[in-house]
Amino acid sequence: SSTLSDPNSPESFKQNIHIALEHVARVHSLARTSLNGIQNAYQAGNSPAQTEADLTALDRSLRSLADFLKQTGVGAYPLPPSDPQSAASRPPTEQQLIADTNRDVHNRYEQLKRMGESNGVVATHL
Repeated sequence: SSTLSDPNSPESFKQNIHIALEHVARVHSLARTSLNGIQNAYQAGNSPAQTEADLTALDRSLRSLADFLKQTGVGAYPLPPSDPQSAASRPPTEQQLIADTNRDVHNRYEQLKRMGESNGVVATHL
């Protein structure tokens, strides 16, 4: 009984993950429906009112998902990819994160170095 009422219990966390995945599935479905409505806006039989309702529902679902993730703390963890075969939906490995960070730091350093050199040229001309 105490583990069910404990928001930090593994059972509660598993339940929150399950609920979050249900929210994500609903958002995904509404996004697809909304996109279909937008893409077919000028087709006969398409209802702009239905597309607007779908977009409104999508907005509400996104806000609800964001609130749920914030309230439960589940949002601090990556959600598992919906398609395990899709490399694009997999979280990056530690090596990829390190390489990305190193590249970003190097690029930023080069950018700041060029700015400093440009400032030096301007100061020389003044």
